[in-house]
Amino acid sequence: MSKITSKKQTHAAQSRGKDLAFSVLATPLNILAILLRLMWSTRRIRLASLVVVCALMVTALFRFAPLAPAADYVRTTAHHVSGQAGFRIDDITVEGRMRTQRDDLVQAVQLDLKTPIFSIDLDAVHARVRELPWVHHVVVSRRLPNIIHISLQERTPFALFNDHKSVVLMDRSGTKITGNHLQKFSHLPMFSGQGASLRAASLMDVLKDYPVIRNRLVAAKWTGDRRWDLSLDHGGVVRLPDQDIHAALDRLMELERERRILANKNQAIDLRLPDRILLRPGHSSSRQKLSFLAKEAS
Repeated sequence: MSKITSKKQTHAAQSRGKDLAFSVLATPLNILAILLRLMWSTRRIRLASLVVVCALMVTALFRFAPLAPAADYVRTTAHHVSGQAGFRIDDITVEGRMRTQRDDLVQAVQLDLKTPIFSIDLDAVHARVRELPWVHHVVVSRRLPNIIHISLQERTPFALFNDHKSVVLMDRSGTKITGNHLQKFSHLPMFSGQGASLRAASLMDVLKDYPVIRNRLVAAKWTGDRRWDLSLDHGGVVRLPDQDIHAALDRLMELERERRILANKNQAIDLRLPDRILLRPGHSSSRQKLSFLAKEAS
């Protein structure tokens, strides 16, 4: 009796193994069948699909250097036939463009309508668009049968940067965006000093806890490669220490609540000493920023 049971169990296990093997094989076959049905759904798609498949097969065969001219001819012919079948550019759509100039984007894309869509080198288009100053990230894709779609993620203006030769707009990472039409960004603080562009974001993060200073900040200079001088909108200057910035600003806020010292114009507030705050006449770089922006506007 036990032998019969053992044979039945063995037969059942073999049957389950066959079913599992069949299901594993059937899944890719089902996917292939679906693809074939889609490729064969209309006459135009059938023609284009056959041309593309044949072109891929022949191109793979012609990967050898002596046959390269023949492969190029086959590829060009396949692109032409697929274009005749409707796989050509009828529209170029763009999303995410806010500050990138339309003419600059058109010049970078370098695509003509009615061009066979399979002949487009998407990587080359991507590389050209990526070089535009406002573009941070771009995705270029085909939307068959007849659309090239460009999705842009642009840089966010963060601050101005003065390298003593020119002033440019930069993003949070310190990447320079443009030096043109800066008047519309006059509300942003201006940073200066070697290495200031890479440290600007961390300073602004610190000042989030001190909105009285952050909201009045006009310019910030990275001095001696170790500390900041902050210029305020009324001509005052706050000289920060190279360490314990939070502690220094806490002392300043306590004094501000008691004596309103930030209301005094053209005053330098020196926080570099840990046990005292020094007040001196100041010379803020905010005037330099305002004079630059006025010159740019004229």
